[in-house]
Parts: sequence; C-alpha cells; structure tokens
Amino acid sequence: MSLPSVRAITRADDPALTAIAPLFVSMHAEMAQQGMRFQLTPDGAGIWLEGTKSGLERFGRMAVAEADGHVVGFAHAVVKLAPEHLGGSRIGHIVHVFVAPTHRRSGLARELVRSLHDWLHAKQVTSIELQVVHRNEVGLAFWRSLGYLPELIQLRKS
Repeated sequence: MSLPSVRAITRADDPALTAIAPLFVSMHAEMAQQGMRFQLTPDGAGIWLEGTKSGLERFGRMAVAEADGHVVGFAHAVVKLAPEHLGGSRIGHIVHVFVAPTHRRSGLARELVRSLHDWLHAKQVTSIELQVVHRNEVGLAFWRSLGYLPELIQLRKS
C-alpha cells in the first residue's frame, strides 16, 4: 500500500480526469443531503469535466489525490476578476474540494487545498473565496481551520 500523493492535472488527456467523475457525483449527493437545492443532471459530471479541460493551468487548476493507483480526491480552483467597481483585482475561487470518505481525516484535503493556494498565489490573486453548503458543519470547520471567514450568505428561491 503506497502513501497517497497529490498532483496537478496539466493536460486535458490525463486519465485521472475521467476518474474524477464518480467522485464528483458522490460529492453532489453529499451536498444534496446537506441542503444544496440544485441537483446534478444525469451527465452533469461529464459536462463539468469537459468544461474544465480548456482552461487547465491557464484559468483553472485541477489537483487530484491518488492512492494505490486510484484517484481518491480532487480539488478545482479558477481565477476570476472582481467587478471594476470593486477594484477589478484577480480573485481565486475554490470551486470544489472532495476526498472519498475512506480517505478523509488523512490530510489529503489540506494537501489538495495547498496545491490550489500555491497555484492561485502564483497567479497573483488578491484573495480567495469559496462556498460551503449551509449544513456542511465539517466543511465549515475545515475552512475556518485554514483561516477562511464567513462573508456572505447566499439565499435561493425556487
């Protein structure tokens, strides 16, 4: 049994991208249980993965955690611009971080986030933002432990 490792995906043909799809589906199932109202479409994972490929390492970073030849976690971040009236600066946005339940509490999520932080800082972002589903208490505690503070509350009406 090998130690888990974290690496960036730099090419759109990296086979690890395909291995992320089932984890993405699992992540969305967990988010639904925690109060996320939007539901993943039947091919939502494939659609999302296709959309991430063109911006790899230019506008977005995809990192994977691998153990014994299997992808057991992933993280995705993008760079975006703040509106001009707020200064127009580069902002990092951590879009997703997920580790399979069997590999949680092992430090992999922190390593995945470190990979995103390093890349975002190299892209000269002025701040990093993210969203957490409102009933994800473990996720909120994790992000607070990394120095993130609540800023906005998102509301939705259907």
